[in-house]
Amino acid sequence: MSGPSFSSIQSNAPNVISSKVSAPMKEGQVIHGTIKRLFPNQTAEVQIGNQKIIAKLETPLKTGDAHFFQVTKAAPEIQLKVVTGPLSGGNSLAHQSQQLLQAMNLSKSSEMQAIIQFFIKEQLPISKEILIQAEQLIKNLPPNATLKGGLEAIQKMIELKIPMTSKMFDTLLSGKTTTGFPSLITNLKTALQQEQQLSPSQKEAIVLNLQKIGEPFHLPVAGALLGKQLQTLLNTQLPSAIRLPILQQLITASILPTEATLNNPVPISNNPALKQTAGEIISKLMQPNIENKLVVEQLRSWIQNQPLLSSSQKEQVLMNIKDGEAKPNIVAHSLVKAFSEQSQQAVFKVDANGFTPKDHLVSLLGKGMTMNSINQALEQVTNLSKDSSLMQYRNQAEQTVLSQLDGKAFEMAMKETLKMLGFSYEGSLASGKDEVRQLASQLKPQLVELLQMPNISAIVRDGAESIISRMNGLQLLSGENGHQHQLLMQVPLEFLGKRMDATLEWNGRMKEDGKLDSDFARIIFYLQLDSLRETVIDMQVQNKIVTINLFNDDQTIETIANKFKATLKDGLATAGYQLSGIFIKTFAQQKMSSLWPNNSSSSKEQGVDIRI
Repeated sequence: MSGPSFSSIQSNAPNVISSKVSAPMKEGQVIHGTIKRLFPNQTAEVQIGNQKIIAKLETPLKTGDAHFFQVTKAAPEIQLKVVTGPLSGGNSLAHQSQQLLQAMNLSKSSEMQAIIQFFIKEQLPISKEILIQAEQLIKNLPPNATLKGGLEAIQKMIELKIPMTSKMFDTLLSGKTTTGFPSLITNLKTALQQEQQLSPSQKEAIVLNLQKIGEPFHLPVAGALLGKQLQTLLNTQLPSAIRLPILQQLITASILPTEATLNNPVPISNNPALKQTAGEIISKLMQPNIENKLVVEQLRSWIQNQPLLSSSQKEQVLMNIKDGEAKPNIVAHSLVKAFSEQSQQAVFKVDANGFTPKDHLVSLLGKGMTMNSINQALEQVTNLSKDSSLMQYRNQAEQTVLSQLDGKAFEMAMKETLKMLGFSYEGSLASGKDEVRQLASQLKPQLVELLQMPNISAIVRDGAESIISRMNGLQLLSGENGHQHQLLMQVPLEFLGKRMDATLEWNGRMKEDGKLDSDFARIIFYLQLDSLRETVIDMQVQNKIVTINLFNDDQTIETIANKFKATLKDGLATAGYQLSGIFIKTFAQQKMSSLWPNNSSSSKEQGVDIRI
């Protein structure tokens, strides 16, 4: 398939050790081996790939010669039959493959010749059955797949000992593809909205999940929007003509009660709220027959220790608490005002309990709503309204969130997206750490259930299978090999009108305690960005010394990199890492054609090396 290949860039990494998986030999397999030592009774030590075996030979051979052998017996002792004569070092790969094809009586199609040469080069155990199966798979490669990608998928199937079926082949090919995940999600969402065989509730659950996955910052935007609207509504200095449309919108969306007025825009109720939220504290104040002074002191302490409020905001709220008394309505309004401001000024900040300003703001409304339901209601009312000012508020909220995006925000978005996709669904289900009901809300189990329905349309079925195939392929390509560990993830993000198709490949070693060693690792990001387009960031960590290689054909990268160089260096130092250097080059200059199979650029532009 188009896009960069995981394994192609891996071959350029001197710091990551790659070793082949030794598979048990089976009768009928053909292997490439070199005679290392001869023993009596026609027994010899044969080097096969990265392993040495003691085998009984049917004919006498000479030490140092390389041959293709066929396994005639696998147990209790391995017996080998010579298939070809000695393969001298001068024999080309093509010559060796022709000799083997002739000896095994196989077709000499272009696909078969490519397969046999690949098997010889990678020193894979060969059998006539596997070669014939591989030929059929390669002959039926999808239009957007590459021969190299197909051969690597076949190699992975052999290493993992999984059936060589077209379905598994397509799954691995999909997992190796680093582009197009957002399109798969968009296509399925469109198909579901037109599906006639599903009930509205069934469609809504999956479509909502697809929307949340594609737009990870939709809730922060909704929080900033709600904060801006409530802040405007509470500002009595503004004319009614500005405040009234907002009040009507929030009442129509059932975010505010029908009794809300411009004089009392946020009536406070004593409905139960989440513990440790502002709404819970206010609801305690409103309960009859309580020790009022005790609750007031709890409120005072909560406000003083609330990290989401600024010093001036705390002072404004505490001014309404005097002599151990506090009027719930007045205190609540001051908290609504404060958290409305913070929902815009500290979008991604959280307190000790993991709550953001928007969470506290929603709790104070006393409606029992969630940010998800508020966002849906606001979107629906805004789309139906003819008042352009309401759309302007949403645009302002998006710009507010965009201005505050940082590393923590993207970390939150990536974690939340991977969780909603259900990448680790099977592992979480097996561990029993999460409730089955919570896991069932993830996309992967939803799609598995969807595929069990016999009457869904072909376009919906194909869309669901494509997404599941992509996730399964990534899981198959991830795994451990001794102390080495490889992890592949894809995060389809679309936020504030910007689309990012991000694939992460992590290679590293495991420590004795079974945890990943963050001092020695290689992390590669394959990115498709709206502005910078195709981008690869290759970060290598050796003993906490970080070297970064950035590949992109945009000539403005040097200027952009210089702006962030000092920030990156300081950020790594804060985490205990030292930045060795940043090397920025074009794909053509770095001979990255194997990384990007469809890249036909012949540019001779020079790259930029930034050394620190």
